[in-house]
Amino acid sequence: MPQLENLKAEPCEIVRRLVNNGHEAYLVGGAVRDLLLGVQPKDYDIATSASPEEVRSVFGRRQCRIIGRRFRLAHVIMNQEIYEVSTFRRRPDEQERRGRQSDDGTMIWSDNEFGTLEEDAARRDFTVNSLYYDVCGKRGIIDFAGGLKDLKKRVVRALGDPAERFDEDPVRMIRALKLCGQYQFTLARDLAKALKEKRPKLILASRSRLFEELLKILSSSKSEAILAALHKHDILSLLWPVFNQSWDEAEGLLARQLMILRGRELEAGHIHLSKAMALATACLPFLMSALNPRNMTAFWKRDENTDELAGKVIRLVFEEYALPKFFAMRIRDICYLVPRLLAKPVSPRAFQHQEYRHARKLLEMLIETYHWDADILDDLPQAVYPMLIDSNSKQADDAAADSRKRPGRRRPHRRQKTPPASA
Repeated sequence: MPQLENLKAEPCEIVRRLVNNGHEAYLVGGAVRDLLLGVQPKDYDIATSASPEEVRSVFGRRQCRIIGRRFRLAHVIMNQEIYEVSTFRRRPDEQERRGRQSDDGTMIWSDNEFGTLEEDAARRDFTVNSLYYDVCGKRGIIDFAGGLKDLKKRVVRALGDPAERFDEDPVRMIRALKLCGQYQFTLARDLAKALKEKRPKLILASRSRLFEELLKILSSSKSEAILAALHKHDILSLLWPVFNQSWDEAEGLLARQLMILRGRELEAGHIHLSKAMALATACLPFLMSALNPRNMTAFWKRDENTDELAGKVIRLVFEEYALPKFFAMRIRDICYLVPRLLAKPVSPRAFQHQEYRHARKLLEMLIETYHWDADILDDLPQAVYPMLIDSNSKQADDAAADSRKRPGRRRPHRRQKTPPASA
């Protein structure tokens, strides 16, 4: 059983304040699963009997905001961290879940029917994700579905009929395979059969949700292992077709190796959790191949033609998604800085670039992959991380870079009115 001393103080405080205000509240899902596996959770989610509006009344508008339409929940901000607080749900009936006129009523387009703790546990995806931890009371781990048993066996088992659960939300197929890649779980036989049968349903999920899942995968220290599980079960061809096609080609092989090395650096705490760095790690081999097809390791010289081609390549890698311009610019900046660091002498301006630490780390990984002379790094100062962020934080250094590029608006100066002249 997880011990309180191993938990972060903030989610426990959120639970206590909800309980002290007359509501049920528990830690739930991935955080409880990870603690039982001996892994420090990245995210802490809280489930409560309080409605989103009641949660906001406990913490106030400054500390809590309500988000979502399909799934309304509260974000509670504490010590600059964001914690998701969701209200107990029950499974919506056919009419309540219907979201489109042509829909058969199976897929859940709206999930805002509130219920009890038992009903909330019954509507979760997998048994290992349906565990609750009573922080304030004496119930300890609350397990309605045999999640503890499956956790010991490292089995991914659906709650209820797996085919029906995938019909309700096809993204669950990705989440099942993430458990396989991240923790070496195996799929229960009926779940594996349902996944193969319901695989085409994944295209019904919104592109924004799929990109969010892909971004989470790439940001993980086990990104290559998760992608391998998706590739094995032919889900990657639907989630990320370009990468799936290049899986065993030079670009895919290099990208996978760089992901493994980046994951090792993340686990060792040597680098930030950066979404832009994660995306650049996947994109760099494709840029290397496109900008110098004869010898991808020879890199390129930057000019107007390479700028235009680089933009096309980045869009092509993520052609299934509307890649935000902010990420596209940062991917290009990180990747373009790598050949500048290989030039002799290196321009001092390169060391001052805001993406220097990421580019240098990518160069380190290329040196290890291709067995280049490590002396290349002698003239490159160690990267400085001025604002190291705790590995459990939901805030990455992307937020800091974003704030630097988009400063806050200044309030316009108001001219003081001249008093009217006396008569």
